[in-house]
Amino acid sequence: MNVVLRGARQLVVLAVVASACTGEPSTPSGPPPGAPSVDRMLRDLGGDVVTALVRGYHGGVSTDVAFVPKPHNVVVRWSGQGLGTDLSDPRTTHPTPWDYHQRVPIVLYGPGHVRPGVRSARSLDVADLPATFTQLTEFPFGAPDSDPLREAVLPGRPPPQVIVLVAYDGGGWNLLEQWPRAWPFLRQLMAAGAVYTNATIGSAPAVTSAIHATMGTGVYPRTHGVSEITARRPDGSIGDVFFGEEADPRLLKAPTFADTWDAHMGNRSWNGLLAYESWHLGMMGRGSGVPGGDRDVAVLWEQEPGLGQFFVNESLYTLPDRLPGDGDLDRQLRRLDGEDGAIDGSWRGYDLTDPRVVPATPAFVRHQGEALVEMIRREPVGEDAITDLLFVELKPTDFGGHLWNMVASQEAEVLRAQDDVLRSLVAELDRKVGQGRWVLAFTADHGQTPKPETTGGLRIHPDLLGRKVEEYFGRSVVEKVTPTGLFLDHDVLGEAGIALEDVARFVADIRYGDALPSDVDRSSI
Repeated sequence: MNVVLRGARQLVVLAVVASACTGEPSTPSGPPPGAPSVDRMLRDLGGDVVTALVRGYHGGVSTDVAFVPKPHNVVVRWSGQGLGTDLSDPRTTHPTPWDYHQRVPIVLYGPGHVRPGVRSARSLDVADLPATFTQLTEFPFGAPDSDPLREAVLPGRPPPQVIVLVAYDGGGWNLLEQWPRAWPFLRQLMAAGAVYTNATIGSAPAVTSAIHATMGTGVYPRTHGVSEITARRPDGSIGDVFFGEEADPRLLKAPTFADTWDAHMGNRSWNGLLAYESWHLGMMGRGSGVPGGDRDVAVLWEQEPGLGQFFVNESLYTLPDRLPGDGDLDRQLRRLDGEDGAIDGSWRGYDLTDPRVVPATPAFVRHQGEALVEMIRREPVGEDAITDLLFVELKPTDFGGHLWNMVASQEAEVLRAQDDVLRSLVAELDRKVGQGRWVLAFTADHGQTPKPETTGGLRIHPDLLGRKVEEYFGRSVVEKVTPTGLFLDHDVLGEAGIALEDVARFVADIRYGDALPSDVDRSSI
């Protein structure tokens, strides 16, 4: 495992050995003797990885010490409590700079607007999407990290009536390659459009909120400010970067293409988004939170009450009046219940009455798909000459990847269901807007984590590392621990004369086995 220390002066990269061995006792007067130096860590990670980490860091928002697990190791979101027992949580996370999380497809499709048959292996990333929308609309949106996919866009054509951006959450190349027969319709779009096979998400950590904001703004987190899921907020508190159920994008510091285009058109452009949670709002923008902006259409999901419901922050966005209700989700769940051969309230061993399971199922994909088609039918999408913008994020591939992992057959079924939604979306655009009058861009926000048991990796519980830091320094210096790193109490550090670099170098020297509870069988970790 590697660790990155974020200081005002520089980015410091450190290595942590993930093993069950114990080291020599050390002293809290500074980092342990022999702890790796900053320069060594920089060299060990390499230029490409450090570049991704620098792009993904935003001062005052990001963690102070960032974890970078060695390939195939994973820092999990959940507590180390229960390790070595049946209560141990098997789920995984994905905030790394390694290629299996970084590599994503970028596809452009749009007869009459997109040159068919383009197959490109040039290096680019999702920040290039807004500049491509700029080329399609001939609107001069400034995004310094964004370059258009020029070879894909046919010159001299009038702007499309609708531009659609579809993102499969966790739908990177490693998931598609794991289940190559589960996305036949996407393959058809690739064959008829332009495909970029060497695209990445552009920055690290590979987390949903950061990368969706990059798709929307055309700049990296170092500029747009949404660098992680858990952030240090302006008042010093640490919490959800979009303020949880408030669904408030106030920390998004860069303009999105959609907000800027809408303002340019005097709010006459229709902007809409269908997604799972507030972390995806950066794809579209801040709605009426932008000076002079209007309440763009947005459809998110709230897990409570019951199995959940569609919602949005209606002070900033508009929730459509007519969306599929609870009865539709119940119908989809009953249909799914029988698909494994038994009507028993479960699907492949998972409880279909559990709100933590439902968003990872094909039933939820179909429910979202019904809402998407209904929104296009009832909203004024593509009904005038002004280009409208639609943003779609399909979460179940990611939700399922966390719940049962990308190698499980359930994930293939979820991917097939999302492929069906993509097919329905294209059919409805053809019906409502007309063939040759719209453009679809497809991508993903990151890849997925294979089960560590299948790759020789291990799960690292960050709360255990946080406890070791406080034991070593004898101070309550850790404010919060996340899968991406440590938030530290700078007042306590200053009073005790502890440098950020000291903390990071200590973490670099920890053997993971040193942090495990004494009653855990280390041979099983």
